[in-house]
Amino acid sequence: MFSLLRQTLSACVVMLASTAVLAGEITFFEYPDFGGRRVTLRGSMSNFDPAGFNDRASSMVIREGTWELCTDAYFRGRCASFGPGEYRTLGASFSDSISSAREVGGPPPVAPPGPAYGGGGGRPRIELWERREFGGRSITLEAGIPDLERIDFNDRADAAVVYGGVWRLCEHAGLGGQCREFGPGRYNDLGYLGGKVSSAAIVGGMGGGHVGGGYVPPGRPRAILYEYGGFGGRTFAIEGDVVTNLDRTGFNDRASSIRIEGGYWMFCTDMNFEGTCRTFGPGEYATLPWEIDRKISSGRRISEHYPYGGPPQWGSPR
Repeated sequence: MFSLLRQTLSACVVMLASTAVLAGEITFFEYPDFGGRRVTLRGSMSNFDPAGFNDRASSMVIREGTWELCTDAYFRGRCASFGPGEYRTLGASFSDSISSAREVGGPPPVAPPGPAYGGGGGRPRIELWERREFGGRSITLEAGIPDLERIDFNDRADAAVVYGGVWRLCEHAGLGGQCREFGPGRYNDLGYLGGKVSSAAIVGGMGGGHVGGGYVPPGRPRAILYEYGGFGGRTFAIEGDVVTNLDRTGFNDRASSIRIEGGYWMFCTDMNFEGTCRTFGPGEYATLPWEIDRKISSGRRISEHYPYGGPPQWGSPR
């Protein structure tokens, strides 16, 4: 009888301990900087669609616990874990993409990113795993590599942990084919890149604000426009030298942050390079001046090098 009572009490203690560990709270917000509608969870939600919040979250506050967020329902797709903190933007990897969330035990595998996802100042490092859920062989990179065949890991990666920096993974050597960017976090599934990664580069989060520190492919410079501040939301890349009217691209008056990967670019509030214009050099601009924020209608590359006689006048990169 005493033995049975002791077992029962032990079981209750375990249950209470488990409840105490998994007693977190997370609030999702519809817009960056905690704006719009909100949804608060104190337990798992395997599908955001019935709540009318599927692919809507753009910022969040985690008051307690470590939470795994996934881009597909039932904790599938691209996933990453986040610890307590305020996330003013979820970055390009997760803004308007979250479909399921659950609290998980233990600390997150990496420190949570700062307000601009992937914009921390830590040393860039990524660990690639051979199988989903971090199974099989793994390799660690601290610099970009144009061809993973050189280290016998071509077309093998199916999961990743990013400890620092923003990394671009591509399906072909030399950063060719389809590519996707990953900021600090834990990705138990690389989605359509699973088993196809052939090259990698560091494209942000270097601490100084400029792109660099890894393999940069040859070719034309480009500018990437982001829908939200802090490099969140949808993106539009200008691969050529000129876009006279962004209205035709569905990205008119939308850009709130910019990444310049080479060259010097002028962006204007009206089509055909009219209205208020500002020039940007290579680097990352997590916020734009108010006069062009969400007002850009045209852009063009004006020079390979700094085009004026005096010192630059644009705002310093993040």
